[in-house]
Amino acid sequence: KGTIDFPLIGEVHVGGFGITAAAERIETALADGYIIEPQVTIFIEQFKSKKVVVLGPVHNPGLVELNGPITLLELLSQVGGLKDNAGQIATIKRQENGAQKNIAIDLHRLIKNGDSQQNIQILGGDTVSIAEGAVCFITGEVNQPGEYFCGRNATVLKIVTLAGSFTEEALESGMKINRTVNGVKRVLQNVDQNTLVQPDDVIIVPERTVSKKEESLCYITGEVNRPGAYPCSRRMSILKLLTRAGGFSDKALESGMEINRTINGGKRVLKDVNQDTLLLPEDVVVVPASSAKKEAVCYITGQVNRPGAYPCGRNTTVLKMVSLAGSFTGIASESSIKINRMVNGKKQVLEDVDHDTLIQPEDVIVVPESFF
Repeated sequence: KGTIDFPLIGEVHVGGFGITAAAERIETALADGYIIEPQVTIFIEQFKSKKVVVLGPVHNPGLVELNGPITLLELLSQVGGLKDNAGQIATIKRQENGAQKNIAIDLHRLIKNGDSQQNIQILGGDTVSIAEGAVCFITGEVNQPGEYFCGRNATVLKIVTLAGSFTEEALESGMKINRTVNGVKRVLQNVDQNTLVQPDDVIIVPERTVSKKEESLCYITGEVNRPGAYPCSRRMSILKLLTRAGGFSDKALESGMEINRTINGGKRVLKDVNQDTLLLPEDVVVVPASSAKKEAVCYITGQVNRPGAYPCGRNTTVLKMVSLAGSFTGIASESSIKINRMVNGKKQVLEDVDHDTLIQPEDVIVVPESFF
């Protein structure tokens, strides 16, 4: 009926009035011979139930009854939060003046950045739709090929990890990405594990033609864009190795390349080589800077984010080299690191070295993959 029963004054009609106007009506009735200058405050204990619908990748989608004011974040918490495959956009469909209004909310800005402008008030009758996240695909020599959700800043390494890591037969250095750009298919060759992926990318991990133990490697260091170790097949030229390493850097002295080669246990330095020079397994191609003083270098390969050659002075440890190489990958076996070292012309392998082990110039640190 829109009325309330109040002591002294009895029944008071407040239907259709706001909180302030209803309080003033009660004050006026009390002041009429009952209380001098009465002050009335009305508190809403519970609102009439209103309903909203929540759709998409949340843990408890469906109809939600509202018992009071609620924001988008509070509503998401009430339905159990977002699932892992949730996208970055929420759309709120709302009826206003007989027309439907769509409000787009950036969930990344709301949740990750705490942008309060995205945390709008939810009204009865709203429909909140959470978009599903973008997917990428991975096929070939991984343990669980398939499709996986890939958000912002997802890398090849992250998708490989979601897919259960590489198989023993994987050629990790030969991965490709099939990508469609403006309706045209492109193939990105020899991508590394830090490459960012885009929605609908297809990552292909090929099978190696020889086992890991049989695979030959060549190394390239100095002024190239991606120094490191690369498979070294027959008739591999410096040009091909340079291409895999992303080409010369801006500081490279292209005419000053050298090859460090081990022959019958002894080290030789081949000077005045050119890009057509053929390489042998275990060759180290050094690309100097145009005006750089030569300094001692060490090499690190395997499960680090930026394998390659780095300066190593006195008191350089394995841990410092790992740090220079961008730290371990998510699948590194940190307790099984080895060092390949030349001593009096003979190769020695130091097994299971720890992070504080001091290294020497020309050492090659090998960080293996963890299989657990």
